[in-house]
Amino acid sequence: MLQARIVSTRGSLYFAAEATPYDLETLRTHIRDFQTAKASDVRLELSLDRGGADDVMTLQVSAWLRRLAADGVQVSVRSPAELAHGGAAVARQHSRR
Repeated sequence: MLQARIVSTRGSLYFAAEATPYDLETLRTHIRDFQTAKASDVRLELSLDRGGADDVMTLQVSAWLRRLAADGVQVSVRSPAELAHGGAAVARQHSRR
């Protein structure tokens, strides 16, 4: 299960789905909808429940996150509990300025 929160100057959105290629592309579409002229105005906070996840899926999500960060989106990976409660601790953060 994938959970994500998109935050930008245009608003915010919570997204939960399986981590399939279709769902990742749907999430990417939402991220684009929230982008302004400056990609770094968008922040993605994401958690991935790896309980049922296989290594291939985890690698696909990781590569997808690296592409987003390379495009300038601020990406934070959090535990499911941190994301659900808006916790301040960030497990890992990628951003390109």
